[in-house]
Amino acid sequence: MPIDVTRTYAADPDRVLAVLTDEAFLREVARELEAQVQEVSTGTDGAATTTRVRLSAPTTGIPPVFARFVGATVPVAQVTTWTPDGDGGHRGDLDLRAEIMGRAALVTCERRLTPADGGTRATVTGDARVDAPLIGRQAEGAVRDLVTQVVLRLEHEVLLRRLGSA
Repeated sequence: MPIDVTRTYAADPDRVLAVLTDEAFLREVARELEAQVQEVSTGTDGAATTTRVRLSAPTTGIPPVFARFVGATVPVAQVTTWTPDGDGGHRGDLDLRAEIMGRAALVTCERRLTPADGGTRATVTGDARVDAPLIGRQAEGAVRDLVTQVVLRLEHEVLLRRLGSA
């Protein structure tokens, strides 16, 4: 299932990236999701910055058709590697993995922070896949909705607060 979200921020791409890769920010987003954090780290290797987040996310709000098969929490591992993209912005490769109903759910996205009108245009494009025969497409739609309507929305709200734009 395709993922396509665009937001704008009144801060330059370097400032937005600094917040997105800050461990305190990543923990705050997890708290907003009501998730239990197991690991948060940020590391730099040359020009690349990688964030790693492992958490146990609550399953409240999932579609009723899946609720009876899923426990109270789902283990989630997210890795994002950011590199400069050459136009004053940054490109991030996001890999998010979760186990839902004993099946792997995978979200792979490209994140871009590009200069725009004195600020930043932030885009997230990618795909959600769930390895589940018969209900895979429906589960992928639920994962996509969760990522776009909950995770990225909460991340956006926390980012606005951190940037002083809220």
